[in-house]
Amino acid sequence: MEDQEVKKQRGGKREGAGRKKTTCKKYGFNASEEVSKILESIPNKTEYINQAILEKFKREKGRF
Repeated sequence: MEDQEVKKQRGGKREGAGRKKTTCKKYGFNASEEVSKILESIPNKTEYINQAILEKFKREKGRF
């Protein structure tokens, strides 16, 4: 029995534990009072902001 390692039951890393990694990057910005009021009325702010930026970029650069 001395030759065999006894598997401990406590501690260590668990498979699947912890927060999942994402591929996105977070940004923060200061919104004016007018923009703040608009954003507060929107249920999915992230999707709204992403779509607005993509649409503006397409209009200005004409690509994507």
